[in-house]
Amino acid sequence: MLRWSFELLDSSDQPLGALDGVDQQNGGRADIVAQSPLGGSGNLIMDHRGRDIDWMKHRVQAVFHDGDTSWPVGTYLLSSPKEKHSSTTLGYEIGLLTKMNIPAEDTVDERFSMAVGAPVIPAVVGLLESTGETRIAVTPGDAVRTSEYTAPAGTSKLKIINDLLTGAGYWALWCDGSGQFRVEPYVDPAKRPVAFEFVHGEHSLHMPEWDREQDMSSVPNRIVLVTRGDEDAEGLVGVAVNTDPSSPYSYVNRGNRWIGPEAETVEAETQAVIDQLAARKLADAMNPVARLNVTHAMLNLNPNDLVGFTPEDGVRRLATVQRMSMAFAPFTDIDAEWREVL
Repeated sequence: MLRWSFELLDSSDQPLGALDGVDQQNGGRADIVAQSPLGGSGNLIMDHRGRDIDWMKHRVQAVFHDGDTSWPVGTYLLSSPKEKHSSTTLGYEIGLLTKMNIPAEDTVDERFSMAVGAPVIPAVVGLLESTGETRIAVTPGDAVRTSEYTAPAGTSKLKIINDLLTGAGYWALWCDGSGQFRVEPYVDPAKRPVAFEFVHGEHSLHMPEWDREQDMSSVPNRIVLVTRGDEDAEGLVGVAVNTDPSSPYSYVNRGNRWIGPEAETVEAETQAVIDQLAARKLADAMNPVARLNVTHAMLNLNPNDLVGFTPEDGVRRLATVQRMSMAFAPFTDIDAEWREVL
């Protein structure tokens, strides 16, 4: 049996009981967005059941059930509801905010600084814990600052966290469906395990209709990144170039011209990290982004997961999950946007 359930949580994610009254046929929607710092949003439609909901403190977890298998799709903060009145009923349309809004809306109240040699990952965890959050899964790392980092008072803690994580070669901070914050090293798409194989056939879990769009314009063949220097040391410089004669976008095949944006200032702790960042940016930009729009059944996938896709043409493609949009309805499908790995 396919169904949704909704659990009311306190401000520490502890369960308070089932959230009754959600419309079982049209209970709202959820959007999960990999490239958004906030990770997405949603809305919930419910009637008035007399439940004592503290809109400022309580949270809600949306869980999808497929027979004996269940998984949390999202854990959300509640925004002030819109009341929906009729002659006989009172209902609510409630905005759902991801827990990424907690560090995004919390700012440092004085100048934040980290000295050369300071460990990065403990500082990230400390910043996140200072927002009151304790459910944090951390992959330890030994990255340290190789230059001083400062941020003025009033800077979002999420911005500082993501600056530090990027410089250490980690993913930006994200929050999984259970509401747990995740601090993890970046993994190149080619090295990620395949989370699911979508294969055309009698038992396929995707719709036969799908779209592919690729932007071929303004593809660079050189990326330059720099870090800020100080009085004692110059900043790092990371350069990635495409000189492959078999690539249509390479230096030689563009008339011996370098094409690329102006140098970008980034956070990086070592030469290896800034070289990795430059290579990542060139790989992302050099391969014209091919986006696949596919509709598939409800599956337990995370943003940036790698999936295999073999449609009716028999060609297997690899892609990363960039967006998932679904309705809080029993027979919902996921409208997905994937980024093809070329």
